[in-house]
Amino acid sequence: MKLTLISKYRTHIMGAAMMWIMWFHSPYTWKNEAFHFIHDIGFYGVDVFLLVSGLGLYFSMRKSKNIGDFYKKRAIRILPAYLIVTICWYAFYRTEVSFSDKLLSILGVNYFRGTVRGRPEYFDWFLPTLFVLYLLTPLYDKLFQKASSKWKFTLLSMTISPLLCLIFYHTGQQVLYGSTVRIAVFLVGYWIGWFLYEKKTEDKASWMVHLPLLFCGVTLAYCIQKYLKNPTIFWGLNCYPALLVAPALCVMLGGLFYLADKYLKVAGKVLLFPFYICGKYSLEIYLFHQRLMDIVNGDKGAAIRNFLSAKLHIGAFSGWYYFLIAMVSIALAAALHELIALVTRLITKNGKKKQEHIEESVQTTSQEAIDNSTEPTVKEATV
Repeated sequence: MKLTLISKYRTHIMGAAMMWIMWFHSPYTWKNEAFHFIHDIGFYGVDVFLLVSGLGLYFSMRKSKNIGDFYKKRAIRILPAYLIVTICWYAFYRTEVSFSDKLLSILGVNYFRGTVRGRPEYFDWFLPTLFVLYLLTPLYDKLFQKASSKWKFTLLSMTISPLLCLIFYHTGQQVLYGSTVRIAVFLVGYWIGWFLYEKKTEDKASWMVHLPLLFCGVTLAYCIQKYLKNPTIFWGLNCYPALLVAPALCVMLGGLFYLADKYLKVAGKVLLFPFYICGKYSLEIYLFHQRLMDIVNGDKGAAIRNFLSAKLHIGAFSGWYYFLIAMVSIALAAALHELIALVTRLITKNGKKKQEHIEESVQTTSQEAIDNSTEPTVKEATV
């Protein structure tokens, strides 16, 4: 079980993180304390996602022709789905929100104003965070590449996370904790991306290091969840155990996916398929799932809950109820993703045809000009 498995099964790991996040968003009461604890730290799925994203961004920076190409790839992947879902959300459901608030929320500006939890701008905290990280990645990459010791530079850069948390704590902007506490794990992912891209060797028994790290991280998370009662301090510290949990968990998941893929053959592929699907459509699932939760669990969702109870015998707020919401979210996410991909392919195809036509016309015109300018010269030479 090695770090290389994170890269190989990156999509599957993102799928596992997305499943964990959906589970966390489902407020189902678990009587078993272990299940209850795992459910309560489901927000660590975001940390796993950001770590893997950091890894992927390092590879993307190396493969992109320039910064413009890097931003173009990120924009094509995120903006169409994000804008479609959020614009429809504010246009048809959150109609009571003012136009200015809608616009500023969609742009992500309202979130960084540090307003209180519960207002519409807080709803999409993850995407504005991702936008800022993407925006700063090229600058960070330049500094990272110049550093003689990559791990020392990473550790030094990670200190910005608790420093920002302290600033926001004293300025009353604790709502921004969700972003600042996760800067550190994103940078760890970026370092892992460098490590894998440079093909650094790793001991085959590295799982003996990752397993204790996972245990220590989970133990620390349990202590914070159980004994830290001050909510302000709790939300400032609760994500830091993910610095131990996320890398180790990614390695362990990669190892399990590898074993299932290698030794279980067809059964392994069947087991891995749900993780792959959730990973492939993770962005769209995130955009749909919490919104559906907000709709069906609110006052406007009473008709839906009554229908499910009367027709399908699925009790409101039961385990099957939340499972159904997750399945609908995945189906909508897949449909939106594939629709956007289809439109993108058509636009790209037409763009290439137009470009080829222009290039062909230019070449034809150039050749005609050459022929026309060459022909008289030849005749004069003959004469």
